[in-house]
Parts: sequence; C-alpha cells; structure tokens
Amino acid sequence: MRRIFTADEALAKGITYRALDWSVRAGRRVRVCHGVYAEGPEPPTLLEKSIGGALATGGAVSGNAAGLLLGYDSVRILRPEFTVPTTASNSRERAGRRDLSDDEVVLVHDVRVTSGLRTLLDLAADLDPLRWEQALESALFRRLATINAIEAALPAMSQSRTKGVRLIRDVLALRPPNAPPTESLLETLMVQLARRVGAPVPTRQVEVYDEYGVFVARVDLAWPALGVFLELDGQQHAGQPVYDANRETRVVAATGWLCGRFSWREVHDTPNDAGRRLLRVLAQAERRPFRAS
Repeated sequence: MRRIFTADEALAKGITYRALDWSVRAGRRVRVCHGVYAEGPEPPTLLEKSIGGALATGGAVSGNAAGLLLGYDSVRILRPEFTVPTTASNSRERAGRRDLSDDEVVLVHDVRVTSGLRTLLDLAADLDPLRWEQALESALFRRLATINAIEAALPAMSQSRTKGVRLIRDVLALRPPNAPPTESLLETLMVQLARRVGAPVPTRQVEVYDEYGVFVARVDLAWPALGVFLELDGQQHAGQPVYDANRETRVVAATGWLCGRFSWREVHDTPNDAGRRLLRVLAQAERRPFRAS
C-alpha cells in the first residue's frame, strides 16, 4: 500500500503547502481528500479515501474498508467508509458518527481502524448471510474475534436495535459447536456448498494417523464415519489451498477413504455441478463396505 500522509505530517518534515501543490500538479502526488495526500500519480481508491477520511478527522476506518485492511474475506468497498466521533464537524457527510471506545480501535499500517470484533459486528448490517459467514470464518482464523465475544455483544446490539443481530444469530446457529474456523475462503465456500445441497455437516481440520499412530496429514474437510475427505485446489488464487497429490495418496493409503477433489473454479464458478458431484461421492461412500477406525 502506498504511503498516505497528512499536510501536517508533510509540514513537520519541511514540505510546504506550496511544495505539496506543485507535487500534485507534477503528478508526483495526489490529493486524497482535504489535507491528505498519497504518493504517486494514480487516482485515490475507495480504500485510500477511507484512510484519508480517518486521517483528516482523527476518526477510524470502518465497515468494509476496515474489513479489507484486517484481511477479512468477501468484503467489498462501494464507498469511502470511516467513523468520526459524534462531536466532530458535520462537514464530512459520508462519515459514520459514533463514539468508539479504546478497545474498539486498532492500528493497521499506522492507521486507526475499527477492531476485529467491532468491524465484524458492523459488517452484519451490510453483508448478506453467506458473505458475513465468510468474513466471520476469516476473522476467527486470524484470531481477531471469537464466538464468545460476538455472542456477548448481541444483547446490547439487540437493545439498541442495531441492524444485523438476527443475521448474526442465524449464521452462528449454523456453526457446529466448538468447530475450528475454516482456513481459506475456498474451504468456507465448500462448507456452504455442502449445506446447500443437503450433505451431512463435514468435520473440519481432521488429523489423520496410520495404523501405528504416526501422523500422516491434516485434511481440511472430511466425513470420517463415511470414509470421505476432500482435497481443495485454489488454482493459484492468493491465500487459497494448494492441491497436494502426495498428501492425497498418503491419506488414502493410511485410511482407505475416498477422496473428492474440488477446484476453485468448480466451487466458485459452477457450484451446482460441484454440489451434485459431492453428493455422488458421498453416495458412493455409503454404498461401499467401510469400517471407520
């Protein structure tokens, strides 16, 4: 991310307003918003405008913009998003107004951002259930929020009639108790796909051992009682799992389980076909003689 700075920071380094204006005209910098600049000639993005708004007001980046900075899955910035105190000037029309406590703000790249928990709760008012679940799993995986903390926040949200409480409760009700978080967006999409086609709920992060008790591998999703596990192939998408043929062979040799291999393209782009194939794999497993270890 390119450097974004305020005019006051530039002045402290001896760069005058006149020099800033000249650098903008020369294409060396761009004005993000009043009193905030970015290095380089490219127009500011919505994320940079969110950061600029937070820097200019002493507020915090929030909403989808905060989710993006925190690394949450499935957030999408459609407008600058930042929050300012209720006592701030009314000149920032696009700013949200709310007084944030100290534990609701963190620093990301030296920018004030709403905390992992606060951001996740805010996103429930903006995302649909599937996308919020995807953001939730990534937040849990990054240890930026916990199920207990989310549940503890719900009574106050409900009392203040904050939008998103019903969505949060509905999504949390779908999670198996004490289930570990998924470790990639593709894994979350596969969990959602299995649910949509009526498949049994898969077990997450299953450790596989051979007959001597020696660790063999860990698989993302499996149905141990049926003797089925999945190999997910992110097809070079950033942050997604990489297919490992050797791991697949080791698991099959140790357990005799059937393997279903699914790619990003299949799960993301053609989910109906992927769902039918998943059901066929599970049906084959049910038809064959298998003794769970």
